[in-house]
Amino acid sequence: MLSILYALGALVEALALPTGQIIAREVTPWCAGLGPGAFDIAHNFTLAALNTTLPNANATGAPLVLGQAGATDGESFEVFSTYASYPYNDWPNLSLLQGGLVANSIYNFTSPAGNVTSGNELSFVTTTYNAPPPAQIYCAVADIDPTEGSPYPLLAVNGDTSGFALCVQCDCNYAQTNLVWQPSPENADGYLYDTCYNVTVQLLGLN
Repeated sequence: MLSILYALGALVEALALPTGQIIAREVTPWCAGLGPGAFDIAHNFTLAALNTTLPNANATGAPLVLGQAGATDGESFEVFSTYASYPYNDWPNLSLLQGGLVANSIYNFTSPAGNVTSGNELSFVTTTYNAPPPAQIYCAVADIDPTEGSPYPLLAVNGDTSGFALCVQCDCNYAQTNLVWQPSPENADGYLYDTCYNVTVQLLGLN
């Protein structure tokens, strides 16, 4: 129920003033068009990818963790990978902070998510320098139907909850299966487009 309360907070913040006056909560750009269930602040949750084309093993989907995506001097890069393909979890939970997504490490530092463009993986940066602010492009959307709604809010990026897919990283040993937004056969990340399948991304742990 907590996920529904997050969303209903937007409605509660329509404050009754002197008779006839109502101030509605301002809709932030990263949640615009996503309806009354949208919210942009949440803490200590995880994500899972639910297949939208084939049956799932459970109601929550495949757990997602931060998988490796290369490094340079003083910086490393991460992407969302399925735990089945990358069985490590140094960032056990996430925070959504006014549209910015942040991964919280077991080593007491945070890794902000960057901008996401069509055809690309959702990426994070971990740095020993001053970390950039997270890109304010994320939102969560709760199903506020009290009778038939899902208990798990959906993640949205760039105002879209339905453009996610899981794609195999490469034709190689230990290939990760990574989360991509609006996958394309012509992509800079090098994932195998023919392996992609559509998913929605659910927030777990809020209820």
